[in-house]
Amino acid sequence: MTEQLYYWMGFLLYAVIVIGIGLVTWITEKRSGTETDNKAYWEASRSLSFGSVGLSISASMMSISWSCVYGVQLFYWYGWGGAWLLIIPWLITMAGFYWASSKFRSLDVFSQPHLLEKRFGARTRQMLAPALIIVFITWTGAEIYAAGQIISPFLGISLNRTLFLISAVVAVYTYSGGFSAVVSTDKIQFFLVAFFITVIAILGWNALPEGSSFFQIPTPPKAKPGLLFFTPGLALILITFMAYLPGWLIETDVWIRLQGAKDNSAAKKGVLLAGFNSFVFVGVMPLVIGLSALILYPPVNGVIPAQLQDGALIFTVLMKQYAPLGLSIFLSVGLIAAAMSTIDTCGNVTALSFSHDLMEPLLKKTWSPLQLNTFARWSSVGAVLIAFLYAVFTESLWDIFYLSSGILTTTVFLPVIGSFFKSTKPRQAQLAILFGLVSTLVFYFMESRGMLSGIQPEAVSQTGLGYILWGFVFSAAGFLGGRYGKE
Repeated sequence: MTEQLYYWMGFLLYAVIVIGIGLVTWITEKRSGTETDNKAYWEASRSLSFGSVGLSISASMMSISWSCVYGVQLFYWYGWGGAWLLIIPWLITMAGFYWASSKFRSLDVFSQPHLLEKRFGARTRQMLAPALIIVFITWTGAEIYAAGQIISPFLGISLNRTLFLISAVVAVYTYSGGFSAVVSTDKIQFFLVAFFITVIAILGWNALPEGSSFFQIPTPPKAKPGLLFFTPGLALILITFMAYLPGWLIETDVWIRLQGAKDNSAAKKGVLLAGFNSFVFVGVMPLVIGLSALILYPPVNGVIPAQLQDGALIFTVLMKQYAPLGLSIFLSVGLIAAAMSTIDTCGNVTALSFSHDLMEPLLKKTWSPLQLNTFARWSSVGAVLIAFLYAVFTESLWDIFYLSSGILTTTVFLPVIGSFFKSTKPRQAQLAILFGLVSTLVFYFMESRGMLSGIQPEAVSQTGLGYILWGFVFSAAGFLGGRYGKE
């Protein structure tokens, strides 16, 4: 048999397993009479243990796009200083969710648009849902794209066909099993991804020339000189914290897992488990892989070797050069698991925002529970397939992660936080959403075409992320201005 046939066997075996989990979930719901219950489909009946919560959060973060491509790229691009652009803000996010989890759960709402409806009325729910759809469609598409880039060489088929295959498998098991299937598959995917990342780190470490040290590495290709552990530059670090932290601290996919926990203790322990796993598998292991690659494949005059494709193919190159065939096949299954764990999570949030938050309030007066549940299931399929179309036209993970996280910060953060204060008016939340989303997209367009370089500090322009600051300023202006005038 050819090597590609072995990789195909691994892919198909894993696809059968996860689809089987979705079908088992569907059969279980049918036997219990909840197969048309949208609460069970979207919320897993709020019965998740701390292990399910923690491993599901972990698996969605330990993705191909975040841990296996972007996280490793950051350490390759910037050396040790790459930690400031992903793992450090994420660990701060985990600390924030641990502290606020009991407060979030006391609100007795599952989704954030539902929270805003409860606090500010139905119009606010309808305004927030589209913003979340945009964010999570882009995240889903990014994961599909990153997965296809790495996996297609092993399967020996075109990138677009690989993207479609991955999307189709996820669409099938999310249709049949909903949120329960997402969480159940996440637990399996966590262990596969953890094994995968650990083995790649060991392969990279063992391949290093004798006498190599992570404290004596070649000059990273994008590092600012003379800044030691702040190699991305202070401006990029500060804007990254501004772009990521507010939005991540109310991130929807973590939020719904906390709401799905069976009690407050399970939610808090789940966050602790996710925080520890993130430190190891989103921080330490990508650091080892990225710095190993920097030593093994050093840039020449600041130019990254072509075989690494700007760092996106570090995993692929290490597997092909240093992993035996049998191990490489098993690792390819870990890659597929890493992809699907985040695709199903982000696709689920997209479908939740569209079906549960945007359409169901309008349809529930005239549609039966069966019709609503069927619509919910097909929404899950549609979310993944739309993300697949987005992935086909994707070119840069950098833009995707900053723009989508930026929208969470500029559009979702203030309305959600404002809902905790009795004095906040509906108009404030609505204007913050409207001004934040529109201005972020407008200024992103302007920034990408160099139109902001003359009206913002040069240090900000060099990061290419000034649009997030402008978006937040306009969102804050809408939030503050909404205090005045009639509702």
